[in-house]
Amino acid sequence: MGYIKSALEIALEKTTGEKLTDKEIAEIKQQEKTDSILAKYYKGQIEQEQLWHYFKELPVRYLRQAQNSFLRSLTFQSNVYDVEKRRAGILALENLKKPNRFSDIEYYFEQIGKLQEELQKDKEELIKLVTKDLEKNPERRLQTFQQGNQIIIKELSLEEVLEQDKGLKQKINQMEKKYKEKFKLWKEKISEFINENGE
Repeated sequence: MGYIKSALEIALEKTTGEKLTDKEIAEIKQQEKTDSILAKYYKGQIEQEQLWHYFKELPVRYLRQAQNSFLRSLTFQSNVYDVEKRRAGILALENLKKPNRFSDIEYYFEQIGKLQEELQKDKEELIKLVTKDLEKNPERRLQTFQQGNQIIIKELSLEEVLEQDKGLKQKINQMEKKYKEKFKLWKEKISEFINENGE
């Protein structure tokens, strides 16, 4: 996914001997204003309509910057609320672009939502299978360890066995890896639509 530098990052890369131009100073101020509005939106102090109202007079590049900021903060671990917050913000700003890719972006956000649901379902199915196997083979719940000269046999709870099951952990990790790759792909698609015909 292409990362777009902010005006502040570009300014900070300049050597100390160089003075910032008026345009660069204006860009930094605008970036700070944008960051402040996005922070209010994240905290729930303003709604997406107010977000839309703030950005409607600004050039498209600022819409893209804000959308990219939303997208960068979206991770595979983001909960449903955080995903929805970012989706609503990105789409509110996309609506201001003419032409826009609103429906394409919305489609890939739906895919992200489905991904998280599918992963949860697949994990639950896998745990159910392992649990059934443990119920059929209770000896798998027995753990032996030595204490002095004695060999102690302890029966573990289902939760303890599941927690210690390396095979289960490995399968869940592989499953998550597969879903993370899809998530990355969908995120890249959204980025392409946001930055289409970018300046």
